[in-house]
Amino acid sequence: CINQLVRNGNEAQKEKYLPKLISGEYIGALAMSEPNAGSDVVSMKLKAEKKGNHYILNGNKFWITNGPDADVLIVYAKTDLAAVPASRGITAFIVEKGMPGFSTSKKLDKLGMRGSNTCELIFEDCKIPGSCKRSWTTPFPTCT
Repeated sequence: CINQLVRNGNEAQKEKYLPKLISGEYIGALAMSEPNAGSDVVSMKLKAEKKGNHYILNGNKFWITNGPDADVLIVYAKTDLAAVPASRGITAFIVEKGMPGFSTSKKLDKLGMRGSNTCELIFEDCKIPGSCKRSWTTPFPTCT
């Protein structure tokens, strides 16, 4: 989460989130994995549809480290289903705990892997502002 903000966030986003993430006041998470797209990121199904000045996220993420505890998450979603290569159609969004349409399942009870909490993230018409300080989008450049 911090790395993505440092590399891709604008100055206002860095000022808003980084001090709290670095101090430990906020817990961050990075959300890419899905039930049918774990290590195959370009096969993700979480969709972000542009509606005016917002994006509407619908779908799920799974096995998200720090998911049940995160205050701020960097979430990757498909914004262009026809993009070639498919990685160019993936966009990153900042999602804050408590945003309408965003929820988490209960913490997953894993065997042996108990060092960090994981859960499913659920997006049901989650409205993400596309041009304000608390959200950002950037093409996902590293999966070509």
